[in-house]
Amino acid sequence: MATYQNEDRMGHLRTTVQIEPGERVALCRCFQSKNFPFCDGTHKQHPGKGPVIVEALAEPLSHAEEENNG
Repeated sequence: MATYQNEDRMGHLRTTVQIEPGERVALCRCFQSKNFPFCDGTHKQHPGKGPVIVEALAEPLSHAEEENNG
């Protein structure tokens, strides 16, 4: 299950999200989600501000796969 932590970094909010291997989450980009930093669909009222989808790989990439994805 995804978890997050907020911390103040010299007046700037830093949010760190931790997800498990194989887990997929939608992160809010419209900054209006009531479940921030996770998307709750509020972006539908703000065109062009859809979520970013993040998926943790179940296993690390091999060196060759890293080069092909880089």
